[in-house]
Order: sequence, then structure tokens, then C-alpha cells
Amino acid sequence: MVKKCLIAIAVVALLATTVQADNPAIKHDGDWPWTYKWINLCTIPVFIEVGHFVQMEKCHERKIKLVQVDCDSPEMGKGSGDFPCYYDCETFNVRANFPAMFDASLSKDGPILKDTNLSWPEGNSIGGSTGGWETIKLCMKAWKTEIWRATSANTNPQVGTITIKVKPPDTG
Repeated sequence: MVKKCLIAIAVVALLATTVQADNPAIKHDGDWPWTYKWINLCTIPVFIEVGHFVQMEKCHERKIKLVQVDCDSPEMGKGSGDFPCYYDCETFNVRANFPAMFDASLSKDGPILKDTNLSWPEGNSIGGSTGGWETIKLCMKAWKTEIWRATSANTNPQVGTITIKVKPPDTG
């Protein structure tokens, strides 16, 4: 008895997604030759697996160009024994589809840079709730630099590379 009920349910379900061939709505009523119309048979929802997305606007155009500043200046906060001091910041736009935290590390090229510090003076995170561009700022300080090790004066040698990293905040 249960088997007969299951067969009847299966037949009813099969009929729910079929179109009868003799239905006059399939054909175009008009002159010969007849053409068939498209009819909607079924709708299928589409889903997408969304991962974490983060982007920095114009990353390839970003650079820190250190300029000499007074070691006693507010941005440096060092003393005269730390001479010479250099400082610069870079502001850039980022966007993400999640709350994002940023960090940075410096890889020094050559012997010129000695003591350095990277900081995010306005914070190192974005909300990521709108998907729109948000602004963050990265600053670099360098002191006790050995500028006499540069190959010549009035040049702008590359003295390092900054790598910017990103991750979602820890929620533990």
C-alpha cells in the first residue's frame, strides 16, 4: 500500500514540471508556417560562494619618499642624538567586504636605514560594511640613518620595501 502511494506521489510530481504538447499556447496563432513560442518551464535560483575580498586603489602608484625632518619635531619625537631623522606618510584607499585590519613590515635594502618605525596614525582598520572606498594612512619614521653610505648626493635611492598585510579581526 505504501509503495502504491509513493508511486502516485512521484507521478504527480513529474506532471508538475511537464508541458502538454497539445496545449495551443505553445504555437503562434497566425499564418502558415506556424512557429513555436518559448514558454517558461522552470526557474532555478542561483547562489554564489563569496570569499573575502580586499583591494587597495592604485597600489602600484604608492610610495614613501622619506624627507629629512628635525628629530625634535612632533612627528618624530626623537632627540638630537638620533640625527639624521626622516619622515613621510602615504594615504590610500582600500575596500573590503569584511571588517579588515592592516599591518605593514619593512624590508631594508642596503645599509642606509638603521632605526625605523611604521605606524597607522589614524588607525589600521576599516569597517568594510559598505564595500565602498575607505581611507587609511601609513607613516614611516627613520632615525640614525647612515646617509653617507649612499652612492652619490642628490639621488633618490630605494632603501627599502614596505609590505602591507591584511586580515579579518580576531574574534575569539
